[in-house]
Amino acid sequence: MGLVLHGPTIIDTGWAERLLDALERLGEVRAKLGGTTGYIALLDAGLQDRVEFDRKLPSECLEELREWADALVLANHGKSRESGLAFAEGVLARAEGVDSLVQVERPGEPDGGIVLWSPGESERRVARHLSDELGLEVIEVREAPEGAESSRRRRISCVKPGDRILVNGVTVGVAESDDVVLVFDEEGRLVNIEGGRLKREGVERLGRVDPARAVVKTDRRLRRREPDSRRVTPPPDRVSRAVLVDHDAERRVEDIRWADAVVAVGDDTTAVCAELGDRLGSWVVGIVDLDPDGWVVDDTREALERSENLICLLVCRRDDDAGEVIRGRLFSDGHRLELDEPERPEEWVERLVSLLEEAGVLERVLRAPRRELGSSR
Repeated sequence: MGLVLHGPTIIDTGWAERLLDALERLGEVRAKLGGTTGYIALLDAGLQDRVEFDRKLPSECLEELREWADALVLANHGKSRESGLAFAEGVLARAEGVDSLVQVERPGEPDGGIVLWSPGESERRVARHLSDELGLEVIEVREAPEGAESSRRRRISCVKPGDRILVNGVTVGVAESDDVVLVFDEEGRLVNIEGGRLKREGVERLGRVDPARAVVKTDRRLRRREPDSRRVTPPPDRVSRAVLVDHDAERRVEDIRWADAVVAVGDDTTAVCAELGDRLGSWVVGIVDLDPDGWVVDDTREALERSENLICLLVCRRDDDAGEVIRGRLFSDGHRLELDEPERPEEWVERLVSLLEEAGVLERVLRAPRRELGSSR
């Protein structure tokens, strides 16, 4: 069987491990993490040796497992049953050659259970097994969609005012109503959010996409449920290797694992890098503007406050501009850097501070970010 896990909540609740154990009692299982947002949860749960992570989308994971498995299981814990169904429908529309699916949605919740999409006997056998082993019931049977249709408009399902809107992992806006439509131009650039507010920097960063195949998500938290325990790996005494992460933290996991120090550009990016740096043993310096336009939500600040390996925050007028300075003057327009001589973390920070001061973009330095952020609320 092939199992695709999506998102941190299915892992943080313990259901990912329960599903793995139950499916392995039925036969051989190959499991993959679809998307990147669940990787930190995977580390906290100690499942990194049982679940493959190669930064592929859930639809791509299903396509890869299709030839190997006699049945495919997609495990997710959406904000609601309706949002989970909309998510699976979108995944199936993009997954070429995947005609049937066992969806485990919001297990353990009153509205959760198993949804069968165009099931055959193999899918029904898996559903019966999970029902017997874990007490999950089949709550709905649906027809799998035939495929995505090209469109310049994407309506977002189950959205609430205040939700962040992400396209392909990039925050592009915030919802201001419960009826939100993304509007793209003929070249695939996001030009408007009906029922919401655009974040121009995010739209620029997103660039051109295929509106029909773009991955659209909404949430107001980076991680909705905290684990019982957080793994923290101490960083090294010296910095020899550094990586620049510019608004794509979870796609740079191997770079962060390689580096002694991470320069993170962007508020949410710094929060994710701080979580990853704690787990993987890297110092983290955040290039932030603390989102003067109101894009930082409480959970982002909480993630920064509790990080053990976040050494400081360099607050700039506009974090994108500061990131360009660091990339051009220190990283030679790349994202990896090996220092000629190892430096103490404090020396590394002073190098960054000097560069940003010379460029005239640095406003202040938070050297005790946990304390200073907490007192600024």
